[in-house]
Amino acid sequence: MGILTNLEGAALAEIASRGSATSYAIAQVFARSPSEYWSGSAGAVYPLIKRLAARGLLEPSAAAAGKRQRLDYQITPAGRGALEEWLLDAQSAAGMGFDPLRTRLGHLHLVSPEQRREFLDQVRILSAEFAQRPAFEGEPVMVQIHQSWLKARAMWLAMLDFVVR
Repeated sequence: MGILTNLEGAALAEIASRGSATSYAIAQVFARSPSEYWSGSAGAVYPLIKRLAARGLLEPSAAAAGKRQRLDYQITPAGRGALEEWLLDAQSAAGMGFDPLRTRLGHLHLVSPEQRREFLDQVRILSAEFAQRPAFEGEPVMVQIHQSWLKARAMWLAMLDFVVR
């Protein structure tokens, strides 16, 4: 069957956590994410859910919602197996992932020391502002995970002065 993408895994995990969900509900979860990676994926959720159902990982069921009928999706046994494989893939989880700042840092030698200093100062300010925004309201574990990531990121940013020399 193959390992799930992070987006597929996150969608399956959200549906499994809820018991069932519509594509719309999952898209809303991604849209509320503080990460641009996830929030930008909200429009990709509808086709993704259809692909997961076509692969037998989700089972749709019709449910009435006012005048409209909607599809609720539940995870199948095959979906549960794929989800567990994705959740417990330590190799993938330990990867560095994409970080636009880290990508730029190695090439800042191409601009002046003053520009490097200004850039890093601006990143620190913007990161501190980002840390003040609420995220994952109503999900205490996710709030705690997010806050620990923000703290680690702030500590890392504080250690980057060698880049501006």
